[in-house]
Amino acid sequence: MIRKIVSILILVCLVLSITPYAVAVETVEALRSDASVTVNDVRMPLRAYNISGRLYVDLLEVAVVLSGTENQFTYRWSERNRTVNISTGRAFSAIGFNTSRRIANARQATPAEINFLVDGDELPISAFSISGETYFDLRTIAVIMDFCVVWDPFEKSLEIDTRRSNTDSVTVKRIDPDKPMIALTFDDGPSIYTPPILDALEKHNAVATFYVTGSRVRTYSDTVIRAFEGGNEISNHSWSHPRLDRSSEQRIRSELQNTNDAIEELTGVAPTNMRPPYGAMNQRAKTISEELGLSIIMWSLDPFDWRYRNANYIYNYVMTNVKDRDVILFHDLYESTAAAAERLIPALIAEGYQLVTLSELFYYSDITLEPGVAYRNAVP
Repeated sequence: MIRKIVSILILVCLVLSITPYAVAVETVEALRSDASVTVNDVRMPLRAYNISGRLYVDLLEVAVVLSGTENQFTYRWSERNRTVNISTGRAFSAIGFNTSRRIANARQATPAEINFLVDGDELPISAFSISGETYFDLRTIAVIMDFCVVWDPFEKSLEIDTRRSNTDSVTVKRIDPDKPMIALTFDDGPSIYTPPILDALEKHNAVATFYVTGSRVRTYSDTVIRAFEGGNEISNHSWSHPRLDRSSEQRIRSELQNTNDAIEELTGVAPTNMRPPYGAMNQRAKTISEELGLSIIMWSLDPFDWRYRNANYIYNYVMTNVKDRDVILFHDLYESTAAAAERLIPALIAEGYQLVTLSELFYYSDITLEPGVAYRNAVP
């Protein structure tokens, strides 16, 4: 009997000792954030995560971004003491970090309680650990470093200004979620006909989504970079345009992963959605898309520009059939499509439509894009 009581007490003690650690490792969802950052009027890509509506970045990313500005700094991370030691006024290059490392496509974040040592002053802050790396809320960093950080979800852009304090923040909203909006999407490119489409988008302060074929990305790298820097979304349309429903598991994975890698290498941002060539999918392709963290985007309006190749027909078809929250399918391989887009973009805006990226369309329609799930429009 005594032996049984002792065993029970030991078991209870074990449970009580384990419980706090179980709480400490609870995770929350971390979503890759495709964003850009402007530092003192110079724009560049930013790799980050969105956790509960706040933007989290590895402090290394901020250190790289701020390298060469007035507020140069270095930091060292002590795993043993769970401490970030920041020294302001020192050039980032003095530490010699490798700035080309890749951020994993993790979707889970674990709370991490750590300390900041800024020029010797200790400040406890909350953070998250994602795939073994520690991420910080940019607003916390802004307060500590005393510079202005503005995250604008409407522009999907971050502004860092080392010349202003964090109390001087002003946010300008480009998209009104209560007004009609549509997503223009262009498949199979880029090509020589993509720049005229970009000209029309830039002229009218509009954006679109380009589902690029991976094998063409390097050939038209300048066009891809221009599109990305103009606020357009660059997404995955496979490497060589095969029917994924007739492809092996190995080929599907290669087609999607190689395209993701090519886009991320060029823009610094990995796609979070894909469009299957010919719209052809099966369960195998859906499963692999889910494993790679890619939502599947189809379309709700198709003017068959690849078949008719007539700018007037394309223009009239779209203007007659378009409706709020549509995803419109085009192909930027054809001169007729570029000519139609030059007319459609101002005409759609005149009709009251906001031209947004695919991700923006679903975000402002309160629809969360899930990996491996297919979507045709942004109507709940």
